[in-house]
Parts: sequence; C-alpha cells; structure tokens
Amino acid sequence: MYHEVVKELLDFMKESGKSQQQIAKESALSTSVISQFLNQSYKGNNEEVARTVLQYLDMARLQNIKAKHSCFYEGMHNTRAVLFACHYAHRHGDISLIFGDAGAGKTTALKHYTEEHPGVVMVTANSCTSSAASILQMIGSRTGRTLPGKKEAMMSDLVEYFKDTGRLVIIDEADHLTMSALQAVRNLNDQAGVGVILSGNTRIYTQLLQGPKCSELQQLRQRIVVRRMVRNEYGLEEFKAIFPDVPEDCLPYLIKMANDESLRATVKILELAYEFADTDNISKKILQQVRMQLTGGL
Repeated sequence: MYHEVVKELLDFMKESGKSQQQIAKESALSTSVISQFLNQSYKGNNEEVARTVLQYLDMARLQNIKAKHSCFYEGMHNTRAVLFACHYAHRHGDISLIFGDAGAGKTTALKHYTEEHPGVVMVTANSCTSSAASILQMIGSRTGRTLPGKKEAMMSDLVEYFKDTGRLVIIDEADHLTMSALQAVRNLNDQAGVGVILSGNTRIYTQLLQGPKCSELQQLRQRIVVRRMVRNEYGLEEFKAIFPDVPEDCLPYLIKMANDESLRATVKILELAYEFADTDNISKKILQQVRMQLTGGL
C-alpha cells in the first residue's frame, strides 16, 4: 500500500498544483515527513503515514472539485450600489457607507473592486480586531508594513504612507468596530486624504446614523455623503445573468429562496443540488429536496 499511496499523492499534487508545504499544512503532517515519505526515505511507520495520507486525499479530492454554476454579474443592482460607493470614495478621498442584508453580495463586489483597482487595500474586521490599534495594525499588515506598537505611532506611519496617494481603504464587516476604531479610521481619512469604505450589516447604519448625537459621531456622520443599502431582493433578469446554466424554470424558485434567505445561501444550495443530482439536469424538485435536507424549509 505504501508505494501506491506515494504515487497517488504525487499524482494529486500534480493535478492540484499543491506543494509539499501545503499538503503538510492541510494533512497535519510535518513537511519533513511528507518529503521523506515521497522520497521513500522515511524511517518511521510508513504504513501509518500512508493511512493518514489516504484519509487526507479522500477529502482533499472532494474539496478540489471546483464546479461552479453561478457567476459574478456586475450589473446586479446590489453590485452597482457597492461599486458606485467605492468609486465615489476612491475618486474624492471621502468615506462611503455600505450596509444591509448579510449574504447580499457586498463582500464579493468589494473584492471585485479591489482586484480591478491597483493600490486598494481591503481588510475584514472581526470581533478580535474591533479596537483602533487592531484595525490600524491590520491595515498596516495588508500594505506589507510592520507598524510600531503605540496607536499614535501607527497612525503617524499610516498617514505618511497613504498621504497624497489617492488610494482607497476598504473595511468589510465594519459593524465590529468600536467607537475608538471608527474615530481612528476617520482620522486616517482626515490626515492622509485616503478614501475609506465602511461596509457592514444594518447595525453599522444604526450605529453611525441613528445613534446618539454625540460630537464624536457627528464628525463621522458629516463625512459620509454616500450611503448605499443592499437587500436580498432580486429579479429574473439578474438571475439569468448570475445563473446562466440553470434551467429558466428553476429561476423563480431560486429568486424566492434568495429573497427569503440570501443570495449566498442560494448559491451554496444550488451547488449542493448539482452535486446531489450528479448531473447537469437540475430541477426545482431537486432544489427543494436539497433545501429541505439542509435548512428544513421549502
């Protein structure tokens, strides 16, 4: 079995383009063990390593299947709203706000803008990076810079780096940011003139524009001229473009699913339905069956 598994692993690496380091990382085996196993020079229990490699390959092959039955559609109304906000903030060095339903395509559109415009820095906040120091450090890291430890020094470094560059900083999941972090972002915009996108769920809109009228928030509110909302509400023409390979009689059901849940959930259920059917002939019945199994709803 040992020699057969070595060949299987080599074939998989060739097909997937994954390196020994990546295989080691994904399989929880050390790089040296993978290297010696492939070179047939490992002095340990080769059969045990072979079993681990086979277990890894079983799942890795499934994960490596990249069948995709949806595509990015720049003309979708949510995407247009996000791209407009990005273009405005980028061009004018202002702060734009994007907010609304989860799974409605905000992040996908933001990544598209980042890929299409050199120099754009996109970071994603979370509950562990909600402070001013954390978000500044994250922005610095994305630019390849190692910032000093104190918040004031971080700000000074980033202002010097971004000043007069005409660049854009995108902060996704910005609803995680504390008041102090939002103030730090405003200061970066003020002092460096760099454009800023704050994108998040409806909480960030409430926090920034409907919260207490304190002076700190007022300064930020006054800078946010462009505010774009995205919703999980879709039309037939949009779905024809997003799902070009899906039979047209399935599209109304997909639209209802997306309106009820989210576009993101709909894409995932669709891909699982194709996997479940093991054919390109998808149907509303198959979609309903998969959705019932996954979510318990029709």
